[in-house]
Amino acid sequence: MSTVSDILFPAVDAHVIDTNLFIEFERADAVSLLERAVTEYDIVLLYPPRVHAELTPEAIPYDVPPIDTAIEAGWVQILEDIDYSNPVVSSTMDLVRRYIAVADDRPEHEIEQADAEGGITAQLLSEGNVASVAVYTNDRAAFRGIERALSSNGYEQQVQLIPALDLFESVQRRYRFHE
Repeated sequence: MSTVSDILFPAVDAHVIDTNLFIEFERADAVSLLERAVTEYDIVLLYPPRVHAELTPEAIPYDVPPIDTAIEAGWVQILEDIDYSNPVVSSTMDLVRRYIAVADDRPEHEIEQADAEGGITAQLLSEGNVASVAVYTNDRAAFRGIERALSSNGYEQQVQLIPALDLFESVQRRYRFHE
């Protein structure tokens, strides 16, 4: 079995990211390294619309947010809104939300939309848009909730969950001194 450090991106049809992946690269002033890795592997990073709002706050320290530059360059893409009427999507999101509530010991109604990556992944798979998906996040509760929810919907073989920090460190090791 390959690790993220051997092969940066698994051979899947879609790569769904959470906010924390892009923020990690942005904080380290290493978005160009992520772009290099993504374009070298000829993939596009996908994310739910909610993630875009988190990556483009009102008070930003630059004229154009790096995520918008990445979208314009074509290596990042915002997905359509989540279809909550899709029963696989809604059940996945409910299960993820419940798992996060228990893991974080919070009432379910206080959980923000940390379930969006699970929902969008369920939508991609259930609508037949892709056969396999990699999801990148550092949110451990969301990570486990997505894993369990998608397994309960029969998608355990089509989804790979990857800690975003693992990808960040692998990209840093591979490209940091080769710019």
